[in-house]
Amino acid sequence: CRKEETPTSPPPPPPPPPPSLGGNPQVTATAVNQGADLKLTWKRVEGAYGYRVYCDGNKIWEGRDTIYTIQGSSNVCWKVEVSAYAGSDERKTSIDLTPKSSTITSLFTHDGIGNSWVKLDFNNGIAISVRQSEVNPNAPNTGWFVFYNNSGTPQFMDASETSIGIAKMKVAFTDFSSGYLAPGPGNYNVVMRTAANAYHFFWADNTSTGYGDMDNNDYFGVIKVISLTGTGPYTADLEIYIQNKVPGLRWVKLY
Repeated sequence: CRKEETPTSPPPPPPPPPPSLGGNPQVTATAVNQGADLKLTWKRVEGAYGYRVYCDGNKIWEGRDTIYTIQGSSNVCWKVEVSAYAGSDERKTSIDLTPKSSTITSLFTHDGIGNSWVKLDFNNGIAISVRQSEVNPNAPNTGWFVFYNNSGTPQFMDASETSIGIAKMKVAFTDFSSGYLAPGPGNYNVVMRTAANAYHFFWADNTSTGYGDMDNNDYFGVIKVISLTGTGPYTADLEIYIQNKVPGLRWVKLY
């Protein structure tokens, strides 16, 4: 007798291919709310299930939108990442917000012998000391201030408070401060006393565009007075940090 063959089940279908992303998010970062917050926008990524935002490696948001605003009152970052993900595939775009730093040694008050002026170059994020003869108030995107001896009180003074005249970027300072978020309007003066170990935020206000308001034509930074010696003339060593990655952003997070 002939043995019947048992029918076999068809083989299972192959597993679906893993999700494929069309690339990394294309991110635009803009300072908003008078520079306190950072608005992130990006184009949709083909194949993305959703998006994530990281602050210094910590995930602070996840969703399907293509816009998110980081509030500086909660998070001030030196590196922001926006990622698109699908399954286990995740593609990140990084934004480096680490402020540029410069060291100035042996800055003399105006009554001493040596450099007494500081040039803030916001195009390159660089600060250097210069003599008064090198100060050019017409230089674009540049601020100037002088280390001044006011009858025994060392001060920082914007160029507008001297015979030099108003520069393209008017520099104002906070009193002794701390933290990583520069304060908002109403906290700055163009003449500010200083001392050893002082920590001043500064606001460079563009005098050509939007002057008098905190907007995306301005820059912010920190002056750390590492040392201040003498009884007049005075000598100071400074570290200056400039946030020039996103104009108008008040975040100055140091390592």
